Amino acid sequence: MVSAPVLSACMKIVSYLVTDPADLDIAQTTQAIAGGELSPAELTAACLGRIEQLEPTIQAFVTLDGEGAREQARRLTEELSRSGPRSPLHGIPVGIKDLVDVEGLPTTASSRVLEGNVASSDAPVVAGLRAAGAVILGKTNTQEFAYGVVSAPTRNPWDVNRIPGGSSGGTAAALAAGMMLGGIGTDTAGSIRIPASLCGISGLKPRPDLIPVDGIIPLAPSLDACGPMARTVADLRVLFETLDGELRRGPDVQGLRLAVPGNPEVAGATPEAQNAVDAAVAVLVDEGLSRSDVDLEPFSEWDRPRSMPLMLEALEVHRSRGWYPQRADRYTEETLGSLRFAERLTDEKVETTRAPLAALVENLMGVFEDADVLVLPTTQVTAPTVRESSARDDGHRTPVVRNLTRLCGPVNVCRLAAMSIPCGFDKSGLPIGLHLIGQNESSLLALGELYQLLTDWHTKRPKL
Repeated sequence: MVSAPVLSACMKIVSYLVTDPADLDIAQTTQAIAGGELSPAELTAACLGRIEQLEPTIQAFVTLDGEGAREQARRLTEELSRSGPRSPLHGIPVGIKDLVDVEGLPTTASSRVLEGNVASSDAPVVAGLRAAGAVILGKTNTQEFAYGVVSAPTRNPWDVNRIPGGSSGGTAAALAAGMMLGGIGTDTAGSIRIPASLCGISGLKPRPDLIPVDGIIPLAPSLDACGPMARTVADLRVLFETLDGELRRGPDVQGLRLAVPGNPEVAGATPEAQNAVDAAVAVLVDEGLSRSDVDLEPFSEWDRPRSMPLMLEALEVHRSRGWYPQRADRYTEETLGSLRFAERLTDEKVETTRAPLAALVENLMGVFEDADVLVLPTTQVTAPTVRESSARDDGHRTPVVRNLTRLCGPVNVCRLAAMSIPCGFDKSGLPIGLHLIGQNESSLLALGELYQLLTDWHTKRPKL
């Protein structure tokens, strides 16, 4: 008769054999690799196979280093047999947003402006991943210089006629499609959270300066943050603790106080998105967490006062690096239009936004006097179509930017932490994101892990 431990081990092996390793999450693969049921070389081969199959449609990568990834995985497999895993990320394939330096690979910010710009060293975030044993697959697509939310030509795995969001759209799409198990994004006004929401994955924007941004092309330095993207919150925790260098066990999740807008219309989300978020809050309240209604100004009031400083900072970055106007003919129409719009902003116009912005910050930060986590939809709408996203206003900018950044951008201005996790689907089968906002990452991770223990939205995969 077969003993229970032997039977359990056999069942695990069978499970990994019948499941494509590219579909596993980090926690599952860590267990399989440590137990000798899966090697880094096999896992990397599975991810590269998925990329070969789907990349012509999804177009998530700007630069794919297949040969380098196989060599990394081979060495890590040999090391594993000698001395065991370095960390939970040993042999885990990850993608890096094309704003972040990876030694020997181009860093182009998905722009012709930086053609031929090859990184001479790893950014600290990449060096940290390498030291933990992660396999770097290559560079994922971004909206040009992270200045937008479309991330063309990348397509959304849930509907390839729709955008993945941005600017970390390549990372989100690759994760949703099972091309890799983890990724790095950046976030200035929602660029981790927006594509996480639209692609049905999990993404964490830490507080600024927590994870070093050296070796990363900035958009607006005072607002920029770097953070992890993955399929589950448990995987976000592994990536975040590797990047941050600290184990961050959260507070007693049962003691967390949730805040929601007393008037849901201040978020301006579609009824489907708002209903999904309300249902998520109800799940957490049923688990014993407290909830209070808070009085917030409409998020549309943030649009003008928060966007002007961002645009001026971005203009200064491009001027100071000698990109603009010297290489104006190499920018896309949308980025060039945004830079030219910023040039026309007068001191008088900017001054008129200072007092309203200060009042809005005070209003939003007041939430955390009596609550730990503010809960909102991540975006007002689900993934727009490519056609809808190509419309331009008179400044050559896409109006869809406002719909997708409106609930995210204020978080960066207030220097808060935030996370988007899946909480449902609309009638078209498109993912809806739950936006958790707080003053520390530990609370968000603990709350997100609890929610994903109670629900299964994060386990859903697009049919490709």
